[in-house]
Amino acid sequence: MGQASCGAPCGAPCGAGVSPAPEKDADFPSKIPNLNSKIAYSGLLPAGEAALQQWEILWNQGYRTFKWKIGVSPIQEELKIFHQLVGALPKSAKLRLDANGGLNWQQANAWLQECDRIPQIEFLEQPLPDNQVSDMLDLSTRYCCAIALDESVATIDQMQACYRLGWRGIFVIKPAIAGSPSRLRQFCQKYNIDAVYSSVFETAIGRQAALQLAALLSHPHRAIGFGVNHFFAEDEATWIWQLWNNS
Repeated sequence: MGQASCGAPCGAPCGAGVSPAPEKDADFPSKIPNLNSKIAYSGLLPAGEAALQQWEILWNQGYRTFKWKIGVSPIQEELKIFHQLVGALPKSAKLRLDANGGLNWQQANAWLQECDRIPQIEFLEQPLPDNQVSDMLDLSTRYCCAIALDESVATIDQMQACYRLGWRGIFVIKPAIAGSPSRLRQFCQKYNIDAVYSSVFETAIGRQAALQLAALLSHPHRAIGFGVNHFFAEDEATWIWQLWNNS
């Protein structure tokens, strides 16, 4: 069972609804060295209204894909901020929503209905708790918006279990906690899964190992979730440049 395509019946027509803002600095030269190589990074936005200020800073640093945490505040409050955010983002930007398993069935449906109206949404990550994979499979057939599993596929054994259940959507993989790199590589290559590699704020050595796997196994058209360095005091361009060149 896979994600519903945009030609499938959905709760709302894909691409309708909120009009994106005019394009801003589409050709802005990236200050993040890896964006000109084979993998782009997704920039992590802070939860809540702070995202409305942070996205443009990251955009000017070269990020074109953003991830925003939801399920933190009351849903109506977050939906209001969400519409402000997508209204401000350039039309070429991609936005990922990450619920960390914090939504209930009704809230997940409400978010997916909104996402189906907005073309900039790349996917909704882990809308329901990790033990509700069957329900997320159900949701994946009801809406055009892609769904990604994260906490449900934290380890290789969980990835295999979800695949056996029929999950053919996106797997968000955190190599630092997934388990054996060789088993992970074998699983990803055997089933050719749609994988997005992501950070767990690991050490520099851990990031280097994770990026090596990401370069080999990530979906070629999806940004990887390692754009988290702005939460640290390290100089962004320096550590990414060094890490990428050593990977």
